[in-house]
Amino acid sequence: MKKMKNPVLTTAWIVLFCLSVTFLAIAQEKSYEVLLGEWDVQTEDGQYTFVFIFSMEDGALKGMFQGSTGEVEMEDLTFEDNELTFTVNIEAGGRSMPIDFSATIEGDTLEGMLSLEFGEANITGNKRK
Repeated sequence: MKKMKNPVLTTAWIVLFCLSVTFLAIAQEKSYEVLLGEWDVQTEDGQYTFVFIFSMEDGALKGMFQGSTGEVEMEDLTFEDNELTFTVNIEAGGRSMPIDFSATIEGDTLEGMLSLEFGEANITGNKRK
């Protein structure tokens, strides 16, 4: 059996690696902090309202969409430099309909757009306190 040449150095590298991974996870969660929670969102004309719910699960960002058709999980969810994008697939008329969302988050406000096969609409929202 081979002996380690310098167990102190090996231990130091292991500790350094573990600390790096921990700090990266904390930094990532901190970057999502502005987004985490519940958001009341509506189309520009106020005709449609939604709730976006963002949380962290096992170090990963998760999102749920609540609308008149029920609650569905957000897919392809990204949030970087205060830019949010995701897709939801809702059941409408017996078929699945994808809706793409993109928005900019500034503080407790959200402005963006939703796109679906027959058009687009501006959206605005506020984070619940």
